[in-house]
Amino acid sequence: MSSATGLVATIQYYITQLQASLDTPDIPWKPLVISLLWLVYSFETYLSLRQYKLYSRTSPPAALASHVDLETFRKSQAYGRDKARFGFLSGAIMQLLSWAIVQYDIYAWAWTLAGQLLVSLHFSDKEIPRSIVWMMIMFLIREIPSIPLTLYRNFVIEEKHGFNKMTISTFVTDTIKEWALGLVIGAPLMAGLLSIIRWAGQSFVTYVVLFLFSFQVIAMVLYPTVIQPLFNKLTPLPEGALRDRVVALATSLKFPLKHLYQIDGSKRSSHSNAYFFGVIPGGNKHIVIFDTLIEKSTPDEIEAVLAHELGHWAHNDPTKLLVMSQLQIIFTMSLFTLFINNVSLFRAFNFQVGPTLGEKVLGIPLGEQLNYLPIVIGLELFQLVLNPTDALVKFGMNSAIRRMEYAADSFAAKLERPPPTESELKAAEAYNAQVTSEGGQGVEAEVRADPYKKEAYTDLLGRALIKLHMQNLSTMHHDPLFSAYHYSHPTLAERLQALDRYVASKEAKDE
Repeated sequence: MSSATGLVATIQYYITQLQASLDTPDIPWKPLVISLLWLVYSFETYLSLRQYKLYSRTSPPAALASHVDLETFRKSQAYGRDKARFGFLSGAIMQLLSWAIVQYDIYAWAWTLAGQLLVSLHFSDKEIPRSIVWMMIMFLIREIPSIPLTLYRNFVIEEKHGFNKMTISTFVTDTIKEWALGLVIGAPLMAGLLSIIRWAGQSFVTYVVLFLFSFQVIAMVLYPTVIQPLFNKLTPLPEGALRDRVVALATSLKFPLKHLYQIDGSKRSSHSNAYFFGVIPGGNKHIVIFDTLIEKSTPDEIEAVLAHELGHWAHNDPTKLLVMSQLQIIFTMSLFTLFINNVSLFRAFNFQVGPTLGEKVLGIPLGEQLNYLPIVIGLELFQLVLNPTDALVKFGMNSAIRRMEYAADSFAAKLERPPPTESELKAAEAYNAQVTSEGGQGVEAEVRADPYKKEAYTDLLGRALIKLHMQNLSTMHHDPLFSAYHYSHPTLAERLQALDRYVASKEAKDE
């Protein structure tokens, strides 16, 4: 016991020493943060320029040449160019806003304003309410300038290329709902986080991780049942071939399917998607299919897409991602312990911190001195210092998720399709009978309508991916560095090549 106690004491000693070495006016915190902001921005702009050059190419990549016509490729290139140009503009505007917030000490100004608002409204000017008001002020400062950009993206770029289905009324309603949800969710989250850190003191990391984990799980439970219905309508998928095939697939995999929904994604966009939800291991799961996907794909193709999605379930990918997020939180909060009491960091951003033990600060009226270091401000300033590491984490996270995507494709490719459903058998029987009575070609018709002769998931999944890619006018040429940084999924060409390798490997084994 004494050796363990001694080890803890030693670790705490070195942490204290490191905290002290970081809390010094000799470190130019503000110039450092501004340099890091521009460093990350320059790196991301460099990646975007690499990708932008590819939109000038006049023919699709070799891997997709046999799957896409030239007209669709040209539309995809035009869409990509327009999005990239808008990205340069919006990125520059938001970067200048971030720089101005740091350069002109907006954090300190907003903190003072939050206190003044509470006093003027006769509320208690304590840390938690003041932090929540500060959070709201900063949200508005960042969000209001982005509204024209969002409007332009939806009603100019997306409209031009045929994807926008949103009306101004829907946009306004969505914005109000999102802001209200942000307050309803963010205020209790902030209050709980600050309360735990103040209560736990230097040992806050474990308690914060447990709190945030619980919050994440609750959010994942509530999102599809409470939050998403505020924006989209989920209705049971109608009886028919698609429902029968999805149920057959889920049954064959012992996937605990409880509900199968269709969602009105076309209310806002013509882009397509499908997913499942249900976070409790072994608990009931629900599949959601966008109406745009149903409109543009065959039941067999959607079945193949869902076979891929159920591959994520079979491999426990949602749980793995949840664990990865917890590790990231542990890492971040552990580093935050080094900055939570960093007086020099606060002063660098114009927070008038009162004197600490053995220190004298002259020229600052007592009433203007902070009598505590606000945790929410410390978190914000710490994130600014940590900004470049977030960029590095993106590479790692995307790489891990890409491996999951390849594994889910492989899972679907190896699956044997479930036998025909009762409705398929009846439909084939009726079709054959009709053709036989009309022309006596029952044998040929029976071959054509044999419900047991089904395409493999490899062919269906490849065709579904190609079709979705073409319909969404997704980018076809990819810069590898840009892709590794921005894309959590492999590119279409990479996924098709992986499916081809699987087919070739299977054929070689069969021989």
